[in-house]
Amino acid sequence: MEEIKINYAEVYSKTAELRNRLEAELREMDAGYRQVHSTLQGMDSRTNATFMEAMAANQSKARITSETMIRLLSFMDGAAREAEQKEQQIARVFAMARPRIAAEGDTE
Repeated sequence: MEEIKINYAEVYSKTAELRNRLEAELREMDAGYRQVHSTLQGMDSRTNATFMEAMAANQSKARITSETMIRLLSFMDGAAREAEQKEQQIARVFAMARPRIAAEGDTE
């Protein structure tokens, strides 16, 4: 059976990096939308209004998607922390059992 080794520090580092990148992209997206919205706001036409509505809908969808991804990354981070803690507990149990097993073997 093949052993699975998880580098928890790398998991935490990567999830934090990806969350930070998504949050930065959201800030840039919001700034871009505000700039386009500001430019179009001065123009009065039905087409601009329709375009602005479509942009607002797309912005909302992009935000929801990004926030969902950020939550998923946080969930992955938490799941990795739980797995790491369980792994440490199991290792402690086995570490405490080894001397006892060795001592029992010496008496036979």
